[in-house]
Amino acid sequence: MVNHGRPSTACLACRQRRLKCDRLPMGCSQCRRKAIQCAGYRDPFALRVKDETARISCKFDNKTVVSKSLLPLPASASSSVAKLSAAEMDTSNQAPPAPAPSPYRRVNELCGSFDLGIMPPPPRDNSAYLPAIFLDSPSTGDACSIAIEATALAAYSRRVRSCGHLKESRKKAETAVVDRTLACVLVLGLFEAIVFEGGTSPTSWTAHTNGSMQLLLLRGPQQFTSRLSRTISSHASNNIKTSCIQRCIPVPDDFIVLDKKLLSLQNAGEPSAMVSPIMHQIASLKARHLADSDCNFVHDALLLDRQILFLAETAPDWMIYEIRPNSESPCWAYKRVCHRYTSVPAARIWNILRLFHLFLVNFVNEVISPEDRDAEWDLSELRIPDPSKSLSQYVLELRDYATRTMDVITTDLLATIPVFMEGGQNERRFAPAARSLAWPLAIIELSDLSSKAAQDFASRQLDRLAGDLNMPTVVHPSRLQEAFDDWLHLFYVV
Repeated sequence: MVNHGRPSTACLACRQRRLKCDRLPMGCSQCRRKAIQCAGYRDPFALRVKDETARISCKFDNKTVVSKSLLPLPASASSSVAKLSAAEMDTSNQAPPAPAPSPYRRVNELCGSFDLGIMPPPPRDNSAYLPAIFLDSPSTGDACSIAIEATALAAYSRRVRSCGHLKESRKKAETAVVDRTLACVLVLGLFEAIVFEGGTSPTSWTAHTNGSMQLLLLRGPQQFTSRLSRTISSHASNNIKTSCIQRCIPVPDDFIVLDKKLLSLQNAGEPSAMVSPIMHQIASLKARHLADSDCNFVHDALLLDRQILFLAETAPDWMIYEIRPNSESPCWAYKRVCHRYTSVPAARIWNILRLFHLFLVNFVNEVISPEDRDAEWDLSELRIPDPSKSLSQYVLELRDYATRTMDVITTDLLATIPVFMEGGQNERRFAPAARSLAWPLAIIELSDLSSKAAQDFASRQLDRLAGDLNMPTVVHPSRLQEAFDDWLHLFYVV
């Protein structure tokens, strides 16, 4: 962490050009005059951590080249500060493992996909007090705990972010196919998602996601022999399919073949096995929709919609939820509706299905909406399943179905928000797992099908989410544009 004094409150363009920014609500005058998109203004009181990893790495490497004659530090003093919590990591090609960490290494769910631990320093180290301070109040979210977590992440990224080391691992067949190389790519993608500031496309995260797909194809079906390999591969597969959906491109055929092999080795009730086929079809639908303005794609969307409804009706027991009585629901809940789930992961799986449902319903509305004057759909070519109905009647039924379905999805999705809250009634705040709500809340906020009450509620929750989890990206001004979800999927996969 580097202290650069009080940060400027100007927009990015004005800061770079050292211009005076008037900070108008809808974008500053300087950006409007130069006909560029204003990136918005940052909160000067928000905690910021500048990524100095690349600069420090280069400085350290240069010093190493010059000072080859110096003796290396003892292994105990140069041990990594943070590491993956996956104890089953493949160590067949590694040096003997380090001594087992003490019970102090527990950081409270920093990320959804990886747990980071802080190993205690040597007994005589001056920083030996850090574990005691962190364990005293690990989930308060104050400056001290955030600083410790940020330092742990920076220290861990220093170890795995060596691009040269990763390139060397991918060049050698024996190292490219081990679990550690794939895990390294996933952690680098996690790092890029966390430090991403919004306003542009997440090209670095996408590059790491594409790299993980190439590694999976290189490893082949034989990589699924162990449970750990299947878990890591499933995580990478989820990122790849999400990226394809976001960029409106189909999932590559060779990867679909490999993914089906992975799904055949999983239990039918596992989340990835349930949603993967739907993700393939949604990515294909969005890609075909981008390439061809055929209005009959609406039938494919309705077929997928029925598949999601069937999946919801046949959900396994661990996914079953119930609606809490009004007397037990918090007074601030949307429509006073609140769900009770068996666990937070179960709520996340339900929200995955609802997110897919949101895509499809909004797609149907986009095809049949007469208010969109720029639409290229020719509804005269629309196939009508019931010959007794006219085109106008069928379109009216589709519009009514989209409106009613959107209201149900919105209510159910907003009813999961209390599950992601922690603290009492007067001190409630979003837990770290609530990062996954950023994408669906943004869609509800800006969808034409959402009611005004739902849009206002989603907007307020996004503001609270940004403040509680220090995620200003979710309220970035450019999210109000047409491509508002260019990066919000990062909060879903992290």
